[in-house]
Amino acid sequence: MSVRIALAGNPNSGKTTLFNRLTGTRQTTGNWPGVTVEKKTGHVRHTDREMVIIDLPGIYSLSPYSLEETISRNYIVDECPDVVVNIIDATNLERNLYLTLQLKKLGRPLIVALNMMDEILSHGDKLDIDRLAQLLQIPVVPISAKKGEGLDELVDAISEVSSLGCRRRRPGRRHRHQGRSGCCAPAGRRADDATGGATHAVAQEKSVLHTFRPETEAETEAMYRHAAQIHDQVLQHSHQRGALSRSDKIDRFLTHRILAIPIFLLVMLTVFQVTFSEALGGRLTHLLDIFFSETVASGITRWLDAAAAPEWIGSLLIDGILSGVGGILTFLPQITLLFFFLSVLEDTGYMARAAFITDRIFQKLGLSGRSFIPMLMGFGCTVPAVMAARTLESERDRRLTILITPFMSCSARMPIYAFLAGVFFSTHKGLVTFSMYLTGIVIAVLTAFVFSRTVLRGADAPFIIELPPYRLPDTKSLLLHVWDKVRDFIIKAGTIIFVMTVVVWFFQSFDITFRRVTDGSSSMFGWLGSSLAPLFRPLGFGSWQASVALLTGLIAKESVVATFQILLPEGGLQTLFTPLSAYAFMIFTLLYMPCIAAFSAIRREMNSWRWTLTAVAYQTGVAWLFAFLIYQGGRLLGLG
Repeated sequence: MSVRIALAGNPNSGKTTLFNRLTGTRQTTGNWPGVTVEKKTGHVRHTDREMVIIDLPGIYSLSPYSLEETISRNYIVDECPDVVVNIIDATNLERNLYLTLQLKKLGRPLIVALNMMDEILSHGDKLDIDRLAQLLQIPVVPISAKKGEGLDELVDAISEVSSLGCRRRRPGRRHRHQGRSGCCAPAGRRADDATGGATHAVAQEKSVLHTFRPETEAETEAMYRHAAQIHDQVLQHSHQRGALSRSDKIDRFLTHRILAIPIFLLVMLTVFQVTFSEALGGRLTHLLDIFFSETVASGITRWLDAAAAPEWIGSLLIDGILSGVGGILTFLPQITLLFFFLSVLEDTGYMARAAFITDRIFQKLGLSGRSFIPMLMGFGCTVPAVMAARTLESERDRRLTILITPFMSCSARMPIYAFLAGVFFSTHKGLVTFSMYLTGIVIAVLTAFVFSRTVLRGADAPFIIELPPYRLPDTKSLLLHVWDKVRDFIIKAGTIIFVMTVVVWFFQSFDITFRRVTDGSSSMFGWLGSSLAPLFRPLGFGSWQASVALLTGLIAKESVVATFQILLPEGGLQTLFTPLSAYAFMIFTLLYMPCIAAFSAIRREMNSWRWTLTAVAYQTGVAWLFAFLIYQGGRLLGLG
């Protein structure tokens, strides 16, 4: 028999970390709100019963404002999980208790998992757990999800509470006065008679209905006062009230009204400079390039000669698959370094500050600072970044954020920058790559400014974001986080990119009559690319090879590099581009549609073909316009 356990709590309270610990999965965690935007399910075995763990998006109250909060509220209220585990951040007890009191009001079987107790102890604070359980009248289990402490006790408590059962009525048997959801209370059992020793069996089950309705303003204020009273009775701080914490002292500098933006830009520039430096990422990339182009290629050639294999097989393996897949994998060190640095910034809590410090600028452009969170996630992958727009309260803000998020430079574009910058801007690779990321942000906010004053007019939603305390990243979680992203990149190289290299090799090796050609310009790809080339000639890259590379990039952006590796001989890149046209090409790849997967995500989240096609047309038009301005403007200035 399995029981359903819902993990509910405020954003950034440690739900996903606990979920990963309990189930052994590796869902994304981060020291900033908005990481979980949909339900995630895992399993854990305890004695003779299986527990199905549901990790719900963060929610501050049962009166939701955003889509992901609605997902959590609806599951808790309508689906009647067997047990609700309310994860509370012990360092923010008073704010977290408001949701606890609301959950308690519902009457669901409830357990409080008091997370981050290790931080309470490290600060020298004292929290009376027994008194807290007494005041709440529900089980309270102290844990540290980050360190894996107290989890056995939590699972035991879940098993004990779930054994009482929570059965829903059969469909169609509700009384007309019942609300949206109902949940049966456990059967009551009478105690033995104290005087006569007579034993009484279970009397009968009594159905208890639990309904949810929005609270009045007076009820909300009363509940907040109650949470404050509980907090004052159970928690004793080691420092004087009003004294600045370590995080507050750091924030006086990092969130300074004038210095915050320059500091953020300096931090990001440093990340890219270190990532692409010859001393670290560049040297490792060069070694991998030698490994694939010389060591592996020589081994395959000897094997083919010994097997007397046909010439076309050698061309497919070396000129096709090895050049394409190997050419992508050479950038693995730089991508790993970038993932590592961004993960450190996320886990320390700095990314939440980035959203806070940009809010003042974003408000003037018609956006909320909360939109910066999906935009930052877009540095990793556009698909989850688009999904993260669910954290925004208004439909207007969601659509506006989805519209601009693809302009963020996802990790799939980084091999393009590294490939072209390594050839044409070898001494300034970090700076050129940083300019791509910065350009994406600038164009995104300009887009928001235009659309918020035209087709997406509306009142700005209030911006409220939790600034979590600064924390040192957990080494194990950090490495797992980086490994998961690197593994995804390797899997993509071994699947999508592998298939694309075979397709590219085939279409550039045969003409439309399927005869083998020696000149790629007469191949199927040559014919297709030549048809598209006039569209890109004003941008400085009107060759058929560049046109085909952009086309394959719609499947996966890494395919752009793989296509060049297959179509061009060594050193052939300089025959297609000048430094100016190469930079214009990088701008185009930055701004046009990320990939088919991103298109599908935009369609799903927009829930409108009209808006989806508008987004794609706008992105392509902006990409063409800015690449044109850079190339033609550079020529006027004598740069090309």
